[in-house]
This record gives sequence, C-alpha cells and structure tokens, in this order.
Amino acid sequence: MPALVPAMKIALVLIVLISVPLQGAAQSRARRLPAETYESADIDPQGNLRIVTSDHRTIIVHKAGAPSAGESFGTQTAFEKPQLSDDRRAVAAPAMFGNCCTSYDIPLQLVIYSRGKTHRFEGGLAIFDWHFSDGGRRLVFSQQTVHFACVVHWELRDIASERLLAAVDIPETCGQVPDPPRVSVPRWVTERVSGFK
Repeated sequence: MPALVPAMKIALVLIVLISVPLQGAAQSRARRLPAETYESADIDPQGNLRIVTSDHRTIIVHKAGAPSAGESFGTQTAFEKPQLSDDRRAVAAPAMFGNCCTSYDIPLQLVIYSRGKTHRFEGGLAIFDWHFSDGGRRLVFSQQTVHFACVVHWELRDIASERLLAAVDIPETCGQVPDPPRVSVPRWVTERVSGFK
C-alpha cells in the first residue's frame, strides 16, 4: 500500500499537467469564435423586439417591468423602431413607458441586445437622443425632461460591461435660461467614434 501512494501522486500530477493545456486550448478556441451578427430587427405583433441573426435564428427580447425611475411609470408599453449597429453585432431599441403628465408614452430605457445578452440603460429621465459609437461596442445617449429642458445629460457607456466611460451636462436654451453658457461638447456626443480605447 505505501508504494501505491507515490504512484497515485504521480498519476494525479500527470493528469493536472495534461488538463491545464487542454483547458487553455479550449478557452483560446472560445475567444476566437466569431461574434454573433444580426440581419434585421423589428417589433413582433405582441410588441416585443424580434431579432433575426445572420444564420437565420430568431431572438425575442420581451418587454419588461417598471424602470428604476419609479413604479409610477408602470410596465413597458412598447419598443420603438430598432436599429442595428454599424458592425451588426448589436441591436438597440428605445423602451416606451406610460407617463402621467403627457398624452404619449416616453422612452425611459434604451434596450441593447449584443453577444447573447440584453442590456437596459436608463437614468430616470427620457432618452430622446442616442447612437452607437465605435462600430457598436459603445453607446451614447442623452437624458432630459420631457418639456423645456435647460440641461441635457449625456453618457458614453461600454455595452458589454455597461460601464460609464464619460458623462457631460450640456446647457440648452430654455425659458428660464435664454442665453445658456457655452460648453465644450465632447467628440463622442456628436460623432460615431468615441476617442476612447
């Protein structure tokens, strides 16, 4: 029996040494798999976001519950017209919610589907303006009040990590401030290239 213990230890060491390179090779192959691309996106008869992949699979992103901005908005009523990113690896659609103070629904979330995952970006105010950046890796969106916005808040976010990369508040002409101060508008607000690595 004592001679068996060193033989078992040697066998265990050999198994570990063989399996580590195999795991590394499998992870390397997984990283090299091409990212899923999307052919088209629209809204299905139930009001859900319908995405067709390049290999003709259909993905459904369902409407969701209340935004974190508050229960007073209720559940999502619809999606607005979806758009594909330039690299066709992401689809975005504004998520509409009922609003007590308007006769129309407002976009309180921007829903992104990318690499098999749904991301819901929001900030508590309406998201009227947005665009993809850096081919589709990043998202730029504004948040503002429904009427008479004196300041528009802009954010640049990484889609995969949902991390905030930059933010800026840009004054707008409004009744209370007819001549707002001029600020330097970052490149990422107006262009499709963020300038971030």
